[in-house]
Amino acid sequence: MSRLRWWLCAGLLVGAGVAGALAWRGTDATASRAAAAVATPVWSARRLPGPIVDPLSAAHERDAAAALQQQLDLEAARYDSACFVVQRGATVLASRNATTPLLPASTQKLLVTTAALTTLGPDFRFETHAVASSPGPSVDRLWVVGAGDPVLRTSEFVDAGVSTPLDALADAIVAKGITRVGTLVADDSRYDQERYVPTWKPGYRVDLDVGPVGALVVDQGVTMASGRPALVDDPARQVGEELAGLLRARGVTVGDVGRGTAPSDAAEVGSVTSQPLRTIVAYVLAVSDNLAAEMLTKELGTRQRNEGSTSAGVAAVHDTLGRLGVRIDGAPTVDGSGLDRGNRLTCADLVAVLGLGARADLRVLHDVLPGDPRSGGDGTLRAKGGYLDDVTGLAGVIDRTSPLTFAFLANGGVPAPARNALSQMRRVADVLGAYQPPPRVPDAVVPEPTAPRERP
Repeated sequence: MSRLRWWLCAGLLVGAGVAGALAWRGTDATASRAAAAVATPVWSARRLPGPIVDPLSAAHERDAAAALQQQLDLEAARYDSACFVVQRGATVLASRNATTPLLPASTQKLLVTTAALTTLGPDFRFETHAVASSPGPSVDRLWVVGAGDPVLRTSEFVDAGVSTPLDALADAIVAKGITRVGTLVADDSRYDQERYVPTWKPGYRVDLDVGPVGALVVDQGVTMASGRPALVDDPARQVGEELAGLLRARGVTVGDVGRGTAPSDAAEVGSVTSQPLRTIVAYVLAVSDNLAAEMLTKELGTRQRNEGSTSAGVAAVHDTLGRLGVRIDGAPTVDGSGLDRGNRLTCADLVAVLGLGARADLRVLHDVLPGDPRSGGDGTLRAKGGYLDDVTGLAGVIDRTSPLTFAFLANGGVPAPARNALSQMRRVADVLGAYQPPPRVPDAVVPEPTAPRERP
């Protein structure tokens, strides 16, 4: 006889003894009628006492966690170095090298987007302004002032997911009654002028993995050159040229295009507002937008440290997470996107950041994670993946009644061009998605009864 069956029989005997004692003491007619209406019979295994049920349920949970550990160990063994953590609340179900710093690739975007959502708020919107030296139909100088909107686009790119239409800014300027602009000036002074992190691989630019970072960027800093996409050297000037063309197409006379900083007393003559930050972040995580992650990083540096640089932004991300109770110590962070091969994170760090989404006021952190209806069978796995050469990562949540948070990072071993990395991510996602917390023992043996039907 198995241990489970032995305990069930013992429990039923205990239940029989309790029932016999009650019968010996007797009950009145009202109590008898109430007992007859009880959905769970006295002789049901569902009435096993807690001291019997709880150890058995705990044993089943340990067995399920051990199986999950074994499956993830097999996946981790494919690489030179790997870590993973899977936990429900504070309970760790499976873990390996949890505090070992590894290259995180794009899973690092979870840090900057978490910091941005908590610092700016999920309903925050970027506003790109046009200001003039003096209001009126004819202005000598008109500045377009960058506010760090990472999804500013022209009509040619406006269908590329989430976007803030530059055409709308041109419409607003025309609606103000302006018919002549002497010089249109692009102002991207909100951030510094460092377009690329110095330690990034040059190939990132060649492959268009990331555009030039600045406070005023349109179309990801991409233009068409000889029929092929290419990155511009000066993203702010590109915005100025595009806006000048849009104004001319609307009948406005526009002279030269230049660069400069708008005076503080200039009058606003138009603006365009982005979609809410929660929408932008969801898009950034879904497409793994490197430029947007870097712009958000510099925005955090501007707001918290009065310096629109990558280093200030990274420090601001760490400060924000620290105030939320998550300290990223002992693992260097170089950028916001995860492109730099000097970045390091631990699986424990990633799970701690994801765990913030369990707070009622930070639920948006889970809501913005990309979902995949194929993962986990029931479509409840939401995660951010990432890859670089020889780097694969996946971190997210499985939304069930009691959500799981998880992180898996692997470096070396299996080559990770996109096709291989995506395949590896899928394998890990399938293992995690297939995990089912075991039901308590009575639920596994006898289904919960339904309410008795009323007789006609």
